[in-house]
Formats: sequence, structure tokens, C-alpha cells
Amino acid sequence: MAKGLNIPTAMMALLGIAPWAVYLGGLAKLTDVLTDFDFRQVTKQYVIMLEWYIVSSQLINLIIIVILGFANGLHRAHSFLNMFLAVASTLMILQATLRVQEINAVRDGIVLPGDAVVTRLLGMKDSPLPYLRAMATGQIATATWNFFLAILISFAGTEAAVRSKSPDAQGQKAMMA
Repeated sequence: MAKGLNIPTAMMALLGIAPWAVYLGGLAKLTDVLTDFDFRQVTKQYVIMLEWYIVSSQLINLIIIVILGFANGLHRAHSFLNMFLAVASTLMILQATLRVQEINAVRDGIVLPGDAVVTRLLGMKDSPLPYLRAMATGQIATATWNFFLAILISFAGTEAAVRSKSPDAQGQKAMMA
């Protein structure tokens, strides 16, 4: 059963790039706006750096899943991949929660205490809501996709124990000396 799920799991990981791309698009636009389209300012945006680490690690994880799926190696790394997906999904859900709060604050014109992103976004002439919503949608969709992908990886990575038909394998009797 498990050998037949390696290729479908790899294909599902390839399809997982779609919600990841929505997340990436929203994050790229938010980063451009927060840095005034100056690439040298990106590393100074400590508020947004965790988001970039999550996005890049998610892509690396998807690529590893695709490679191991096509190479029939998910049984060797399924625990690692599932743990990595769990951490990435947890971080995405946490950041999506913050993003929803920022969407509500920008929509209502309220500055949250200590939120540098909302303070910066409220001073803009254009509405930042479209890419904030795209980012939150991408985070939630990617975390949901990770949940289903973790289930597939678990099925593909765990193989049923093969029992031998030989009489010695039935159970060894204790030998007395």
C-alpha cells in the first residue's frame, strides 16, 4: 500500500506550491511597501524577517518532499518531514492570526500597541488590505495544505510489516541448554 503513495504524495507537494505562491505574493508586496521599494532596507525589517524564513523553509520542504517522493524515499524521512510541516504550519497559523488582527486594525484605522507594521501601513495613500488579505489567505491555505500533506506522507512513509512464511519466523522457541 505504501509504495503506491509515493508518487501521489510528490504530486500533492507540487500542487502545494499554489497556496505557497499566494502567500509569497502577499509577503513580497508587503515587504516592498514597508521598505519603500528599496532592497537594502529588507534586512532592517526585523518585523517581516520571520515571514521570509517561513516562506523559504516551506519551499525547501516542498522540494525535499517532491524529490523523496519520486525517489521512493519517503519511508526514510517521513518523521522528519512531518515534524517540519508541523512547525511550519504552527508558525504560519500564528502569523496568520497576527495578520488578521492587522487587517482589522487597518480597516478600522486603529493602531495596535507596538505594531510597527500597522503604524506604517496606516500612513499610506493606497489601501494595503488586498495584499494583507492575500498574505493571510496564503498562510491559512498553506497551513491547511500542510495538514493534508502530512497525512499523505504518513501513509506513504510507513509500510506494513512484511511477515515471512518460513516456520522459523513464526516464533522462535526458547532453547534450553
